[in-house]
Amino acid sequence: MLRRSAVGLEIVVNGVFLVSAANAVSSRALVSAAWPHVRGDRLRVLIGGLGLGDAFDEALTCDRVAEVVVAELEPAIVRWFRAYGGAVAARAAAGERAGRARIAGADVADALAGTPGAWDVIALDTDNGPEWLVRAENAGLYGEAGVRSAHGALRLGGAAVYWSPERYPAFEGLLEAVFDRVVPVTAHEMVDGHRHEYTMYVALRDGRRRRSGEPRPGARGAPFAAPPE
Repeated sequence: MLRRSAVGLEIVVNGVFLVSAANAVSSRALVSAAWPHVRGDRLRVLIGGLGLGDAFDEALTCDRVAEVVVAELEPAIVRWFRAYGGAVAARAAAGERAGRARIAGADVADALAGTPGAWDVIALDTDNGPEWLVRAENAGLYGEAGVRSAHGALRLGGAAVYWSPERYPAFEGLLEAVFDRVVPVTAHEMVDGHRHEYTMYVALRDGRRRRSGEPRPGARGAPFAAPPE
């Protein structure tokens, strides 16, 4: 269900809040958190989950990105985005016309499994993070097989970024076991006068696996702030 509240548009699935316009900062951080860790141009980006299109828009605004594909399983969310997404949807449509962007009606798990070594950045804002799920089937993305599938879909030098409402030590440990390095990045949002903190887990496939005893990068979570107006 798409509804309008005091903070703007919101998406509610199965009676559970999923995302709103108030989450724009963390949705954009899901993509921008990868940029310092990924080199080169002509980057290919896969985003799991359309939401209100903020992560999609963030990827399209980066001139280093050649292609953005969004895997969105729910046709209704795509329809709502095209009808009510405003300027963000208009920029996405321009990207589609230019052949630079595409919204695929697909499960991101299938997209990962079917595209080995294809992506420079994989951004997963699927459901409400590793442990607060709206759709039970999404649990596989956050288990060992799903994490290994994301790792396998990256090119060497790529980054998979996972949106999370908080730090989850078990999930963080799984990422560290599969990827070469994991950098937690924090994003802050003000909603109804309250400050909320979210974690972007930036999981790197860069061939620089952390040695035993070496300090963990971003142990306290590197900060991400909203860009100036």
